[in-house]
Amino acid sequence: MKKILFALLGIILIAATNTEAYAQKKVTKTAVFEVSVHCKSCKAKIERDIAFEKGVKEVTASVDKKLVTVKYDENKTTPEKIAEAIKKLGYEVKEVDKKKKS
Repeated sequence: MKKILFALLGIILIAATNTEAYAQKKVTKTAVFEVSVHCKSCKAKIERDIAFEKGVKEVTASVDKKLVTVKYDENKTTPEKIAEAIKKLGYEVKEVDKKKKS
């Protein structure tokens, strides 16, 4: 009986560690873009549409600073893909240098 319990316990432990190995860790990163945002309508359009891009978790746009800040899951998207999505909306976009963000 003890052998069966230890065998079952061993199988459960092996299955649990294998499941964790295959699970991807969600890593949220932040990208900042200079965007040709002119008005509140532009701000609303970018925040509304970019929020639906795959991997995007949060979008905030600033008309005054002409910046768009995007929090995203790095396993699902990249800053380049986000910039391309903003361009498709009709705006000029450039990722802010990571050294300038700090």
